Formats: sequence, structure tokens, C-alpha cells
Amino acid sequence: MNFDAGYFIEILPRIFSKLNVTLEITVTATVFALIIGVIIAVIAYYKIKIFYPITRGYVSLIRGTPIVAQLYFFYYGLAIYSVTIRNMVPVTAVAVVLSLNVGAFMSESIRAALMSVDEGQKEAAYSLGMTNLQLMRRIILPQAVRVALPPLFNDMINLIKSSSLAFMLGVADVMGAARMAGARSFRYFEIYAAVMLVYWVIIFLFGFVHKYLEKKCQAAY
Repeated sequence: MNFDAGYFIEILPRIFSKLNVTLEITVTATVFALIIGVIIAVIAYYKIKIFYPITRGYVSLIRGTPIVAQLYFFYYGLAIYSVTIRNMVPVTAVAVVLSLNVGAFMSESIRAALMSVDEGQKEAAYSLGMTNLQLMRRIILPQAVRVALPPLFNDMINLIKSSSLAFMLGVADVMGAARMAGARSFRYFEIYAAVMLVYWVIIFLFGFVHKYLEKKCQAAY
């Protein structure tokens, strides 16, 4: 079966039309993953009692297990015991799992950035009478943000690609649309070429945002 350019041009807009669902999952999960990542990173940075070992265990569990297993465990496993999850729409469930998963990875990126700030600067800040909050806001965060940007954008790119797993819960996103089109036409070559093109364009454009923010950070400091 040869590549049918006509069918590829025909299917591309239909695949592209589901991009809003993919972006909805991606944006929602990115916001909550960043919040989770910052909270866990700060707990790890200050080694806050009780919370520190709990967050270490959480990060270890998330990083050491496949995201597909986490998705099924949450949506089909925990749903047995939780009415809230049982009544949750698949899009929300995917966004929750991606937030928890990528948040763990982001926490490590942010923690490494926080620890990259020279100890001498912290001691100088304390000698000037700064509190921990002032130290974090005025000294550590401005430098850590610049260091954290590249790994955080890598985490976000992984999140965009991981959102393609949403079709496993029946979500009609880009991959879901491809799956349905494939079941009807069996033209998998053209269909998944269209899927790859859509994801590649998203991540290519995302790269421009990354470069723009890096330039802004370099100009600021």
C-alpha cells in the first residue's frame, strides 16, 4: 500500500481539529505540575520535617513506574474506592495523572536549580539580616529560574507527548481521532504521519517560546 498524499491532505484537518483537546489537557496539567513541582522542591530544599520523606517517597514512586500504569491505576484502580474518581470525566483524569507525574519530574529540575545558587550568597544574605522568604525571593529564585528553564521545558515537552495517552481512556484528542480514523480506513501510514506532523509543529513552536524566555532571563541578569 503506497502513501496516499490525497488521503493525507484530507485527514490532516480532521486530526488537527482535535488539537484543542490536547492543548486543554497540556495547559491544565502544566499549570498544576508546576505548582506541585515548586512545593515539592521547596520542601526538599529546606528538608522540612515529616513532609520531606513523604515527598521523597512520592517522587521515587512516580519516577520508577510507567505513566500508563499510573493512568490505569488512578482511573480504573482507585475508582473502585473513590466516588469522585468514578464520576470524573476522562479528560480531567488524564490531566490529574499528568500533573502528578510531571510535577514529580519538575520538582527535581527545580530542586537542582535552587541548589545551584552559591552558598556564599546565602550566607551573605543571612549576614545582612534577610529572612528565609527574602532570601528565596531576592537571591535564590531570580538565579534558579534561569537555571531551571531548560530542564523545565524538557519536562513540558514530555508532558505534551504524554498527553497522547489520553486516547487510552477514550478521550477524542489528536491520537483518539487518529485511532477512530484508522479503524475506518486502515490507512495507518497517512494517519499517523499526520499525527506526528501535528505534534512536531506544536513542539517546534514551543521551542520558540523557550528561546524567547531564555533571552528575557539573560537580558534581565
